[in-house]
This record gives sequence, C-alpha cells and structure tokens, in this order.
Amino acid sequence: MVCQLLVVAGPDQGRSFPLVEGQTLVIGRGQTTETRLKDPQVSRTHCQVTVDGGKVILTDSGSTAGTLVNGKQATKVELRPGDVIQVGGTQFRLQLEGSHEASTLVTPPPQPKAPVEKAERLTELVGKTLSHYQVGDVVARGQSGVIFKAEDTKTGQTVALKVLWPEFSKNEDEMQRFIRAMKTVLPLRHENLITLYGAGRTSPHYCWMAMEYVDGESVTQVIQRIGIAGMLDWRNALRVAIHIGRALDYAHSNNIIHRNITPTNIMIRSSDKLTKLGDLMFAKALEGTMAQQVTRPGELVGDIFYMSPERTRGGADVDARSDIYSLGATVYALLTGRPPHEGNSLPEIITRIRSVDPVKPKKYQLSIPDLFEGTVLQMLSKRPEERFQSARDLVVQLERVAKFQGMTI
Repeated sequence: MVCQLLVVAGPDQGRSFPLVEGQTLVIGRGQTTETRLKDPQVSRTHCQVTVDGGKVILTDSGSTAGTLVNGKQATKVELRPGDVIQVGGTQFRLQLEGSHEASTLVTPPPQPKAPVEKAERLTELVGKTLSHYQVGDVVARGQSGVIFKAEDTKTGQTVALKVLWPEFSKNEDEMQRFIRAMKTVLPLRHENLITLYGAGRTSPHYCWMAMEYVDGESVTQVIQRIGIAGMLDWRNALRVAIHIGRALDYAHSNNIIHRNITPTNIMIRSSDKLTKLGDLMFAKALEGTMAQQVTRPGELVGDIFYMSPERTRGGADVDARSDIYSLGATVYALLTGRPPHEGNSLPEIITRIRSVDPVKPKKYQLSIPDLFEGTVLQMLSKRPEERFQSARDLVVQLERVAKFQGMTI
C-alpha cells in the first residue's frame, strides 16, 4: 500500500508528503522535521507517522495541543486511508497515492475552514466581471468567502474583492443586516482602516465587498513566519499595536465596535509598514450565520483564540474593551508566535480564556520592555474594567512606551 499525507486545511494546504515503507515522517514546524509547517499552532516536533509492515502508525510526540484523528484525541493509532489528522490548525488526509476519487475517502469532521469545493466554485469567477469589477487572481480564502485581486472597470483602480460563500445570500434577514452594516462603514476614512469602496449582491447569488487593496501581508502570515524563523522584533509588534489602536479609537468614536479582531483581518503594507484593520462591522453584519458556526459543539474555530472572555459567553453585550482584548491577543501572538491560550478542544480553550492567565511574553522574548509587556497583559485582563477603558487611553499608553524607547510612530 503506497500512501501519502495530503494537507487539506491550514497554511500549507495542497502540499503532500509520501509515506515510505520502513521510514518515519516527522510532522511539525521545526527546521529538523520533514514538513516544516507554517502553522504557528503546531509544535516544533508535533507527531510522527511510521510505515511498518504495510501498517501506517501515528504517534503523538508530546505536542502542546495534542493530535486528533477523525476528531478524537490520539496518542498512538493505526491509520487507514481516508483518516483525517489534525495538528494545530492544519489537517492532513491519508490517501492512497494517485487516488483522486472523493468517494474513496472518509469525509472529515466539520471544520471552520470553508470546504474546498465551495472555494473551487467561487474561483470560477477568475477572469469574469462581477458588477463592475474584473476579477483577477485569488488573494486569500477564509471562513466567510474568497478574496480576489480585481480591477474597477469604471475607474481602473485595483481593489480587493471579497465574495462571500453563496449560503450567506440566501437568508433575506441576514442580507438586510449585511447591507445596513456596510452602509455604516462606507463613509469612514482613516489611514489605519482598510477603506470600503462598495458592497452589493449580484445575481444569481454573489454577495461582495470591494475594498482597498493593500500590497503587503496579513498578521497571520507574519505569525506563520515567526513559527519558522523565530520571534518578531517587539518594535514591529508595538507599531502594529499603535496603528490598530488608532484605528479602533476612530471606529469607537463613530460608535462602531469591531467584535472580531484577529491576525487575519490586519494587513501590513510592504512599502512603509503602515498597518490597517479590515472587516469593520463584518462580524456584526454576519452574526446570525457566524454565531451558528462559532457555537457548533466540538468545532475549533480559529477566531476563538482572540475572543475576549465576555464574547465567548455569547450575546451582544460587548463594548470597546472587547476589541482592546482581541488586539492584545493579536499583539501577544506577534510577540510570541502563539495566541495567549491554546487547547485541544473548544471547551478547553474557552475555559482557559475565561480563567487562566497567559504566560508572560518575556518567557519567549526577553528583550520586550517591561512597560510594553505590562501594557499587553493589561489589555488581556479577564475583567473588562481592569483593561484600558478606551482605545484612546490605550494609544496614549502605547505611544508612551514608544517614546521611552526612542521610537517615533
């Protein structure tokens, strides 16, 4: 039996690793492993897969987050074709080499990433015109849809065109919520916010947003590099914190709470390192659909790592201080290469977010100034009243840190 492990979800999606009789494949993000995964949630040496006498044996290597096989915790288990292995936010599927028939494979357990077939449907838009946008290459895939590089045929301007999964446009109540939210965001302009140019629904079922195209990388991509090459210089993390703090100060002054700040919706422009926050009001616009996904039992949702304790309890009673927590969690991940809290299951992660103090960032990066570390930890306080009470207060403190370190931002 000639097998391979195919990455079906995660930063390395599409890669495959052959499994050879009598040899062991070490899975992890470390330089000494064969896979060198880009997923920061994966341990440096996470698990290993050995082929012995035709049997494929997976053994966890004492990883921090553990290894799941078909959604169940596994220490040592024999794998069969179709089995789905999850390490951190990455999924592998064991399949016979050369097999392409979906019918021969076991369907993996539900995951937050959108199914590949849905992405393939949307990528059929490449080269076509949607509304007055000429659709170009795929820039990113996410939980809510696909982002394309596109050109406004009226102005010639390059934009980032986010097209939502068709399911989002089927519920008229949710569509009206989406339209109201986008109308709120359209007039807003700030150098640290990704500008929304327009939004709409195009027959038959395409719901879209046209946004400022940022030539750079997301904070998620930065963290993935941290997982391979080491930690980010704290000065760069401080710059991100100040820029996004300013964006939040502006948004909050317009009575808008972001609700879902994560590394995915923060972009760093390559030319000048200006940092911009995207998806303003997006969580609110889609909260009916998204809430169902977030609360689905046993499902790990990537965004959960950056949720404030109060937001994990559900309901709409969150304010500006929830955004401050989520920004703190994102900055923490930039400083350390991992979110403040990890776990093997959704309930475990939520419990840790609500009741366990994060490890101090200095454990991972000794050069972080005490004042900056203290600021980040205050942002991550469990009780909202113990955090900074406004984004303006936060920015003042962060700029104070920069001044003490001789930085101009």
